[in-house]
Amino acid sequence: MLAQTTYGRWLPPQLSEHGGKIDQLIDVLHVFMAVLFIAWGIFFVYCLFRFRAKQGHAARYEPVKGLISKYAEIGVGVFEAFLLLGLSMPVWADYKNKPPAESERLPVRVVAEQFQWNFHYAGKDGKFGSTDNSQITASNPIGLRSDDPAGADDIVSVNEFHLPTGTPIYLRLTSKDVIHSFAIPTMRVKQDVIPGMEIPIWFTAKEGSESEKLREQMVQHFPIEGANWYKLRHMIASEDHKSSGGEVLLAKGADLGDSFVKGKELIESLQKAGVAELVMQPRHPLEVICAQLCGNSHFKMKATMVTHDAAGFNAWIEEKSKGVEFEDF
Repeated sequence: MLAQTTYGRWLPPQLSEHGGKIDQLIDVLHVFMAVLFIAWGIFFVYCLFRFRAKQGHAARYEPVKGLISKYAEIGVGVFEAFLLLGLSMPVWADYKNKPPAESERLPVRVVAEQFQWNFHYAGKDGKFGSTDNSQITASNPIGLRSDDPAGADDIVSVNEFHLPTGTPIYLRLTSKDVIHSFAIPTMRVKQDVIPGMEIPIWFTAKEGSESEKLREQMVQHFPIEGANWYKLRHMIASEDHKSSGGEVLLAKGADLGDSFVKGKELIESLQKAGVAELVMQPRHPLEVICAQLCGNSHFKMKATMVTHDAAGFNAWIEEKSKGVEFEDF
């Protein structure tokens, strides 16, 4: 079981191997800033009362020679140096300067555009087909060349990112139009994507963070009275919801529909049938987002992230590597 699969404190679940160090740095920084805020706040209030204007007191214009304030400032400076040199830089160096060996990693090309993520896998042969911008069409979003045999079994997935857990993922990021920001909050991954550049980034999803397992661990119970379709629209039933007569009204794996009106009607019918609560789980517990305001439809730029165990990922590659159809290109 994973230690954390729901939002706690102020951070999302942490499901990558490197993310624990980032969370530690964030926690230490927040505690440090809280101490500074409280200490300086107390000092500020003290000064307001201690040096307030009153009868018989005159202001002094020469600098105050206070050793306590100097020692406090030196202490703050030393601790900030520790944050930078002792915590931040080692985490950054480990995360950015040590790419996994080619024999151990799964390479994936990520091509961003307004407003979708295109994921390019090499297929079963392990070789990426070449691309040509002149061949980009609606059905060929990355411009995969039809005359390159290496691309015959390549997989191009739009807004659906599949990866195995426990395996280093090596992403090569680029953009077709404007600056985007590739972000996976649960993996503590974020990187700007810049047109004309290919930027590498890598991470490893923890074993045990497969999407199926996450869904099972994220089951939630919602009272049927006051149930909100908008809040539940991306969730699926984790069990059959039956009427008192045994009729299945909402089957396991089904959702409330993509319409507010129909969803509300279904909730009302469940309530009338005597169903006390909805037992739901996320359809897609993980996602890739764009953390850069990239246009007027920026809010739509999301991709489902599906994590598999090794066998499940190989099965997905096998299923998708049937050969690319180029007749529409």
